[in-house]
Amino acid sequence: MIPVPAGWRLRPAHGVRTLRGGEVLVGGTPLRILTLSPRGAGLVGGWWAGEPVGDAPDARRLARRLLDAGLADPDPPPQPDSLEDVTIVVPVYGDPERLARCLAPLGDRAAVIVVDDGSADGAAIAAVAERFGARYVRHPDNRGAGAARNTGLEIANTPVVAFLDADCVPPPDFPAGLVEHLADPAVALVAPRVVSAQRQSAQHLPGAIAAYEHARTAVDMGPRQARVRPYSSVWYVPSAAMVGRRDALGRGFDERLQLGEDVDLVWRLHDAGWQVLYDPGTEVGHEDRVRLAAWYRRRVAYNSSAAPLLRRHPERVPVLFLSPAAAAAWGAALAGVPAPLALGAIRALRLRRTLAGPVPHAASLAARLAAGATVHEGRDLARALIGPWAPFAAAAVWATGDRALARRLVSLVAAMAAWDWVVDRPPLDPLSYGALRVADETSRGVGIWLGCLREHDFRALLARRPPPPGRRS
Repeated sequence: MIPVPAGWRLRPAHGVRTLRGGEVLVGGTPLRILTLSPRGAGLVGGWWAGEPVGDAPDARRLARRLLDAGLADPDPPPQPDSLEDVTIVVPVYGDPERLARCLAPLGDRAAVIVVDDGSADGAAIAAVAERFGARYVRHPDNRGAGAARNTGLEIANTPVVAFLDADCVPPPDFPAGLVEHLADPAVALVAPRVVSAQRQSAQHLPGAIAAYEHARTAVDMGPRQARVRPYSSVWYVPSAAMVGRRDALGRGFDERLQLGEDVDLVWRLHDAGWQVLYDPGTEVGHEDRVRLAAWYRRRVAYNSSAAPLLRRHPERVPVLFLSPAAAAAWGAALAGVPAPLALGAIRALRLRRTLAGPVPHAASLAARLAAGATVHEGRDLARALIGPWAPFAAAAVWATGDRALARRLVSLVAAMAAWDWVVDRPPLDPLSYGALRVADETSRGVGIWLGCLREHDFRALLARRPPPPGRRS
């Protein structure tokens, strides 16, 4: 275990509960219960109040344990001249005007390498790079964004390399706030929040798709800081913007993957023992596709990476995680039996027995957790039924002629869309949002099917049993 650097501050992660005078912490993904000694409780109480982690080895190890368990988020101190040792790599294919919008905020605080991935008008790309003081490198042929990033990674001679796609608009201080996390020797990669460019600049939203992207762009990992790893609240971060430790990145992205190369990199770093962080305190704007056909094609393309990723990372790319008991309960629900209520009650009783010793008022907490898990399963099932499992759902309704089944399927999907509308609070009315939400999930289904057909491997269409807690981290 690598101790947390002295002088760092910690914040309680979202949803963490401090119980029994600070001696019990409950939270994290998956759920953890951590019992502390009186000294440990005192240290954690001080950190929650804003005190820095001291020099004592046991305190630094406890701080690491909180971070590893997802019970705390790191708040590193500012690093002076943090951009002197950073190179920013910008892969680009065509569109010099978009590249100019990307480079303009960067200034001259860090070295910038523009890698032209075989653009038809290389001279125009080179002119933009020269205007902003960036080094220009060109691929004679289009090899993909991963290959372009790897070319920049190979050329860079700094210990830290940032990747920034040309269709992004960074904040003026990018990537200073992210680089500070790399002062922790356990951290290999840090990513900011990638949001709709209209959301970042408070522009007028040109149409329903722009409004939908404002709330649910495919590359936005949400508003909460998290450690990035499989089976957690944030599984991966997009390569649209990220900052990495050069010696940890090795040879970089897998160039055989045209999409999903960012997911593969994050999971390989995790499997090698490195930590990856998501810090939404830095926001990078991403230029959205706001025309329906272009938006839908891009969503399909993103999801076509599921099958190739599954070949490299078995068990990590299912349609959804569903235990046998949950599958039986939700199958019964589609047949008209309210079995998920019974499943939630059984879960609550089991959780209450687990929590009863260290956690006061265990019954109410167990009920909330059990209800949340059951609702989450229903939402994921609805996504599957209008996405990759849509052909099977349609075939079941057609073969049985069961109108009640069709109504239950529609009700489940409507409940999913309504729940997401409440959570997202989009600048859209519920009906418009619901229609785009359904279209979004159908694009997921089309993408997964296309990827499976190309790979001649249909395992990405299967559900999987949730992994045991010990395998989730």
